[in-house]
Amino acid sequence: MSVLQTVLVFVGIPLGITALLALAVYGRTSMRRDRYRPGRPWDHPTVWYVPHPSALAHVQTRPALAAGSMEQQPHPLGGASGEW
Repeated sequence: MSVLQTVLVFVGIPLGITALLALAVYGRTSMRRDRYRPGRPWDHPTVWYVPHPSALAHVQTRPALAAGSMEQQPHPLGGASGEW
């Protein structure tokens, strides 16, 4: 086995595998340019993701609050305190 063949086996193959993995991980994301960046305006419509729309069939909707109003909740709901 020559020195060139040894270098190709022990250096070339690992570099090739590393390059393929890097391309698989970063290849598609480097081509996308429509990501939201903080501070830039949001130009897309609002989309609400609901995994089970049938679960919301019985939920009553509340009217939107006026800007600046401070409506008190009847009881604590969730949050970091864990009061569910």
